[in-house]
Amino acid sequence: MLRKLNLFRNSRIDSEVEVSESRGVRSLYLGSRTVQSSMSLVHPNDLILDYTKAMMSFMLFHARVRSVACIGLGGGSIPKFIRKMLPEIDIYVIENSQQVINVARQYFFLPEDDDRLSVIYSDGMTWIDSAGEYDVIMLDAFDGSGVPAGFTEDEFIQKIKNHLTQQGIYIQNLWSNDPKLKSRIKQIEASFDQIALIPTPKGGNIVALAFCKEPTAAHMASITKLSRELKQSLGLDFDDMVQRMRSFQSSQAKKLFT
Repeated sequence: MLRKLNLFRNSRIDSEVEVSESRGVRSLYLGSRTVQSSMSLVHPNDLILDYTKAMMSFMLFHARVRSVACIGLGGGSIPKFIRKMLPEIDIYVIENSQQVINVARQYFFLPEDDDRLSVIYSDGMTWIDSAGEYDVIMLDAFDGSGVPAGFTEDEFIQKIKNHLTQQGIYIQNLWSNDPKLKSRIKQIEASFDQIALIPTPKGGNIVALAFCKEPTAAHMASITKLSRELKQSLGLDFDDMVQRMRSFQSSQAKKLFT
């Protein structure tokens, strides 16, 4: 029987951070027993958790992404994947814990900043007021009890939209057991032209994609072909993501797939 190896733990009440390792996978915990990030020791740039793979589905809808901003670093899985697999994209990460930044670099092999990767030590709610314009903005910020309150305000969602390009996409990782899940989805729906929802295969998370401009009928007609091409180039099962989007859209007020 393989035992979990504890590599790091800071038990301060205000910022509990833990890193453990089991079966060749290193994982990060932030104030709860929910895994926030996981990394294969053999393939450290691969995406392990299903929700991180689903957050890459923006590639199905925006062919010319050049900038991605991630609010919330965790172990840095998504920035590392983008940096390796999509060299045309610049990545900006906003993280309000210096300890999390240090842990991501020491234990999860997050590279130092360079001309394509910039890790900004700041609170996301402060950063957004002076942010630039991005093709994609991701929100994956959690504390021990869920999404911090300020990130769920209508005003913050509108600020996000204001800092997206004309074809921009906002992506938020949601917990499926959140008692306010339906209202959070309606809130995002109310602010954007169209949304898509991707439940993870084993439950636990729903990834919401919100579009500043609704994908055209012509684009949606070609999405199956595109998903196969992206699966080949990026190694992620975009076919399955499309199927899960399609099957879950009955819960949406506005339907993406016809």
